[in-house]
Amino acid sequence: MKACLLICLAAIAATPAGAVQFDGINIGGISESEKLTAVSSSAHNGYVRTRLADGSFRPETFAFGNGGVLGGLNSSDPTFDGVKFEYMTRMLAGPLANQKFYAADLPEDTNQLIMVYWGTTFGGINTQDGVLQDQINYANAKLLGFDSEGPFQGMSDPAADPSHAFMGNTFRATFLNHVHGDVMSAVEVNRYYVILRAYDFQEAWKHKKQKLLWETRFSLSERRHDFEREVPAMARSASLYFGQDSYGLVMKPVPEGRVDIGDARVLDVSSAAEDGPTGDLSAVVGNWQGKSRSLPPLTIHIDQDGRCTLGKPTRDWSASARVTLNGRDVTLKVPGWGMIFEGTVRGDRITGALTQYGHKNSVTFSRDTAPVAGDTH
Repeated sequence: MKACLLICLAAIAATPAGAVQFDGINIGGISESEKLTAVSSSAHNGYVRTRLADGSFRPETFAFGNGGVLGGLNSSDPTFDGVKFEYMTRMLAGPLANQKFYAADLPEDTNQLIMVYWGTTFGGINTQDGVLQDQINYANAKLLGFDSEGPFQGMSDPAADPSHAFMGNTFRATFLNHVHGDVMSAVEVNRYYVILRAYDFQEAWKHKKQKLLWETRFSLSERRHDFEREVPAMARSASLYFGQDSYGLVMKPVPEGRVDIGDARVLDVSSAAEDGPTGDLSAVVGNWQGKSRSLPPLTIHIDQDGRCTLGKPTRDWSASARVTLNGRDVTLKVPGWGMIFEGTVRGDRITGALTQYGHKNSVTFSRDTAPVAGDTH
């Protein structure tokens, strides 16, 4: 199924239908389900969390395992590409500790091995081919834990069982007729996801056997979201189901505000996140106007304190960006829009390329002392 899916995806046009492109920005059009963290969790092999006399869970110890980024189409997402295993474990340690899962110091004292996987999906909304759309949505439903919902229940992969076919317009119509529009609108878009799979550590260490105890899959729409910054909130939403069965798909709002990662014992690693500007920005402070053969006029505004916006004045649109400067190399990342601009400063010009979801366009920015249209500062 995976090989078939990748072949099908390769046949999709370079500019997929429904994709959010910078030369045709879709500021609205986001369903309520896309604002929610989707969680699917299950227990296996008789695993049940033990409760103490006061009703709290008995503490359990664990070690992290690096499952890594799962394969998919190559694309550039500034909020996802730089996220490393150390950052993921740092952000997951707090939500796990809140559910009485604590990092162990010694192998003999470790109860569970928690494998951490993360990645992005390519949603069926990116193609108008009904059969291909259903194939993509079904594959993503199985990956994200949506397959417990509605018509997905009982479906089988035709690659494994050719006698069971479900693809095509009939399946899609059935899905919608079963009033699962919220699930469809969530699964058919590009999504960020995290998968935790917890194994019996002692079985793996002493007997070289894999005994799955529990797994939790949680995901969030890629549109208007920032994976790097929202992983803690996503994990917090999902943490209530760590080590337990959710009995189907649960859609939860992404918590807002501060996420307290508690006093969990974690490795002494530095975060991969960069919350502020880096480098001496004096060479790029000011207003810049960009020209490109394939894009409408663009603007950049950079303040002395490093605040930055990338805008499109003809659409009265601008978004906050993160700017870094290394020598003459400047990088702007626009969280939530999948955009990254990488260029080189030469006097009053910045020449480079703007990439959004894998589509790259050359842009030259020129310094302009006039106010930037659409600037929010």
